[in-house]
Amino acid sequence: MISIGANGFQLFVNYIVAIIVAIVLSLALRSPLLPKKPIRFSWTKSALFPTPIFAMGILAIFYSLNIFWIYNGLVIAVIVGAFLAIFVKYLFDYIFPIPQEGGSK
Repeated sequence: MISIGANGFQLFVNYIVAIIVAIVLSLALRSPLLPKKPIRFSWTKSALFPTPIFAMGILAIFYSLNIFWIYNGLVIAVIVGAFLAIFVKYLFDYIFPIPQEGGSK
């Protein structure tokens, strides 16, 4: 069995902290809370998607590599949340470009 450096409740708290930091900082950077309507077909990035999703994923990668640093990973959660909010606001479109309308034929 693989052992990690923190208990399950601490991991849950760290995920919640990363999500909250990512959403709050994303809103502070003036990202919209929700994408444009219709939400299903919108390519607009927002504070609720994809910012917290990426924050949870990167935090999971750190935890799977047993990188907790101090306070059982709470500092890593804050850093990851802040970095991902900045990443989604300024660098997301360079890594994942918006698809063209109509597609290729």
